[in-house]
Amino acid sequence: MIQSILANISILLFMHLCIQSLYFKEKNITKLKFEKSFMHVLIISSAIIAMFYMPIFIDEFRFDLRTIPITILAILHGPLLAIPTLIITSIWRFAVIGGPGAVPGVIFGLMIPTFIALGVFHLKKAPLTYMKGFFLYTLFWLICDLPIIFFVPNGLEAFQDFWLIRFVSFHLGAFTLFYFITLSYRNLELMDRLKHYADHDPLTGLYNVRKFSEMIREKKSAGSSYIAMLDIDHFKSINDSNGHPSGDKVLKDLASILTLYSSNHLLCARYGGEEFILCIEASSIRDAYVAADLIREKVESFPFQNIEGEKIGRVTISVGIARLEAPDQLNEAIEAADRQLYTAKTEGRNRVNIKKGHSHTASS
Repeated sequence: MIQSILANISILLFMHLCIQSLYFKEKNITKLKFEKSFMHVLIISSAIIAMFYMPIFIDEFRFDLRTIPITILAILHGPLLAIPTLIITSIWRFAVIGGPGAVPGVIFGLMIPTFIALGVFHLKKAPLTYMKGFFLYTLFWLICDLPIIFFVPNGLEAFQDFWLIRFVSFHLGAFTLFYFITLSYRNLELMDRLKHYADHDPLTGLYNVRKFSEMIREKKSAGSSYIAMLDIDHFKSINDSNGHPSGDKVLKDLASILTLYSSNHLLCARYGGEEFILCIEASSIRDAYVAADLIREKVESFPFQNIEGEKIGRVTISVGIARLEAPDQLNEAIEAADRQLYTAKTEGRNRVNIKKGHSHTASS
């Protein structure tokens, strides 16, 4: 009997390992959503069917831990995954295995607990804790085993003989699986946080230049793309007059402005210091210039403040733009845009520069 219980728990752990690898192997866990859902249902269904063939014998009674994986699936993922799993496993129990225990096994071991778990999925307002899980799986255990008292001759005596081992094995399986699922969720959250820290600038929240370069080089072709180098005019004076914390606030406010204009056609990142980098998809360099100049105008009119909430005066930016000929020529495009930025600085600042005859200075 102990070996059968351990065999059922081993199936639960192997099932969890398969599901974990399904979600951990992709950088983006939302990718291939349908394929993941299909595989998730297939793995859970296979585990439950495997338990049908590895029953726990107590006297003449056959039990297994089928209720645990399908109810946890329902609680965590809802009907989209739980209902197909319930249908597959119920059909298998009826059509393939059959026998007199098929009807009560499906009704009390799968259907009723699954629908209760789906109710928990829709009603839950807080994460499922170990204490809540204990009471919930005590209920599931009672649903699975109490019918024996009413539908089996001498059922009460039989229940009194095996209830403790069933109670312990049921909770042991549920606790073990819930523990490893909780651990996996924490690891996924940690991975997401580490990835965010690796890809984003800690001050502004924008992409850092490493992630920006990676995203550009992953493009199959540059298309009509332009690199813009953006620099805050007289930023040293802002720091000297208002202090570095206020200078940091200006950088964060500027990043918020850039975020407003971010889209599938405009990617922005912090390049370093007071300098930012943009990738603008536009049909012509003139259109790229217009997009950059809108940002310049927004910055010029924005009411920047210091950390005390006092207005610090007008903040302006200079921008240099160059064409990105190919994704693997990003460094060349950055150098060309940097030269245009330098020209914009030397010609008076607060302007967008693309080439001679196509620069713009704001009116004072």
